[in-house]
Amino acid sequence: MADKTAGRTRPGAMAFVLLTVSISWSIWIGIWLATGRPNTFHGPGAMMAAIYAGSFGPGVAAAILSAISRPGSLKEWLRGFIRFRCGWRAYAAALLPFPIALLLLTIALGYAPRLEGLHGQAPILLYLTVFPVSVFNGVATAIMGAGPLGEEGGWRGYLLPRLLEQGGEVRASLIIGIVWALWHLPIMAMFADWRSGVPFVAYLPLYTLGVIGLSFVMSRIWLIGRGSLIPCIWLHGLVNAVGGIAFDRSLWASRWSPEAGTFHFAIAAALTATFLFSMKGRAQRP
Repeated sequence: MADKTAGRTRPGAMAFVLLTVSISWSIWIGIWLATGRPNTFHGPGAMMAAIYAGSFGPGVAAAILSAISRPGSLKEWLRGFIRFRCGWRAYAAALLPFPIALLLLTIALGYAPRLEGLHGQAPILLYLTVFPVSVFNGVATAIMGAGPLGEEGGWRGYLLPRLLEQGGEVRASLIIGIVWALWHLPIMAMFADWRSGVPFVAYLPLYTLGVIGLSFVMSRIWLIGRGSLIPCIWLHGLVNAVGGIAFDRSLWASRWSPEAGTFHFAIAAALTATFLFSMKGRAQRP
């Protein structure tokens, strides 16, 4: 769908999704075929570079469609990347609830630090350091660009505002969550190590649940920050940083399977979204 503003076509959500998938999938699948169909993305350097390049698909699609849209649309889109003054609530919402939810679930579900990784230190130190440190690691991950910078300009910077014009926050968040998860489809299908060895048929629905939860969180933060992408980029970097350590059986001893760990990550995202939406309700009360 596309609407017309001032006699000029304004590309809609569907155009963005199709262009994003075309850009990213052609890079990922093309290089995968060209490098002999590797079964790990840690192998050929070209494959890792392709994953990195393809992660910018949403941002590139958003930039292209903004440039051909109504006058001033590209400037308006770019402004989201430099809107640092968006209020402390946006930064607090981005940096605190999700790591806290992960930490509380880790303790509640009986994930115990593996003693061999502590070098004689008390296990409580791992709980007290690994998740707070991930908040700052999120900055480095965001600056690297793979994911945070490459994606947020598309999902939140372009797609979210257009879906909000057509419906409410819940509908927009659900649509983006499904699209965002399925956009990763080639990578999760091609590389078992990307999904930590979890079978594809189990990983796809569990991963989709987690991404939908994160989509609700991101939408709420974007709205709290009045359209700023900075808190969203930082949270995306944080998610990438903590994703490799949360419920990881190489770091935590537990009775849970890898599939359960993926589901627990989705629960943490859902708890975070529920908390942020409850705060929204309180803020709206007289």
